Amino acid sequence: MGNNDFTYEQETQELITLARSGTHEKIIEFLQNENKGKLLDAPAGTGILAMKLKELGFDCYGCDINEEGFKVQDVEFRVGDLNKSIPFEANYFDYITCIDGLEHLENPHNAIREFKRLLKKGGKLFISIPNYLNIERRMKFLLTGSFTKPVNQEMFKERFDCNTAMMHINLIGYPLLRFLLESNNFCITKLDIDKPKPKMLFLSPITALIKLYCWFWPKKAKERYWLKETLSREILLGGNTLIIVAEK
Repeated sequence: MGNNDFTYEQETQELITLARSGTHEKIIEFLQNENKGKLLDAPAGTGILAMKLKELGFDCYGCDINEEGFKVQDVEFRVGDLNKSIPFEANYFDYITCIDGLEHLENPHNAIREFKRLLKKGGKLFISIPNYLNIERRMKFLLTGSFTKPVNQEMFKERFDCNTAMMHINLIGYPLLRFLLESNNFCITKLDIDKPKPKMLFLSPITALIKLYCWFWPKKAKERYWLKETLSREILLGGNTLIIVAEK
């Protein structure tokens, strides 16, 4: 009994060390002043975020396609595929966190519809996605035609074990995510980043040129492309991750 407890504590500490630096902290910061309620973390990964939020007083549940990866205790876990139906009843949760999950899905549209089904009226959804629109990634796409490193067949077999759920197979960015949220009657209430990326400052002159070019666009075109957000400091000069909070 004692050895098992000690092993679990060691594993938990390792999970805390490996947890997403910056993203978890921001999610906890946003949630710590909210009224406590039922919270679903999907995909839950190792379960470390659910564990942290449970310690804050939330009634936490985890859901992930990979059951073996969920390591924490005292958090109810269910196997589920966000491309399909999530195994919980409708209007069950007050909060849902989806950290670095949508980019791994074949069908992020379905995941947003499921989040809408599961959340109560007034419930809040916390999402993080790769910031594909920061200036560094825009320049990488301009030069290489790709936002991410290409994956060959050998890497697919060896690194990912032929499992697309572990890969970034959907390059979902802010404009598409906003469309998915608003078309499902969500209202975005906050846009933030995980943490600043200092080297972005070296690319700031390029962002000034982009803003100058877009300054002459008609007002309707600026609104159509949501330039207020996509040319914001958070997105252009932000780090690797965008964090979006939306309310049902």
